[in-house]
Amino acid sequence: MIDFNRPAFVGKELIYIQDAIEKGMLCGDGSYTKKCSGLMEDKFDARHVMLTTSCTHALEMAAYLCDIKPGDEVIMPSYTFVSTA
Repeated sequence: MIDFNRPAFVGKELIYIQDAIEKGMLCGDGSYTKKCSGLMEDKFDARHVMLTTSCTHALEMAAYLCDIKPGDEVIMPSYTFVSTA
């Protein structure tokens, strides 16, 4: 059985977590963020990858990048999570 909300450790995760804590960079542009961005840029042949802390932040960024103006139509589901509205 897979426990709900219990982290699964299958490799060196605890070592990496301890390293991030010791470096004082738990979020933002730390070394692991840079490594992950680089891996995704290579895998998806992307010029630049920007990681976000949540899907909400990613959706907000996407809306800004779409340059939505007053009067533009935005189509979305009628039933959705509040932050996507």
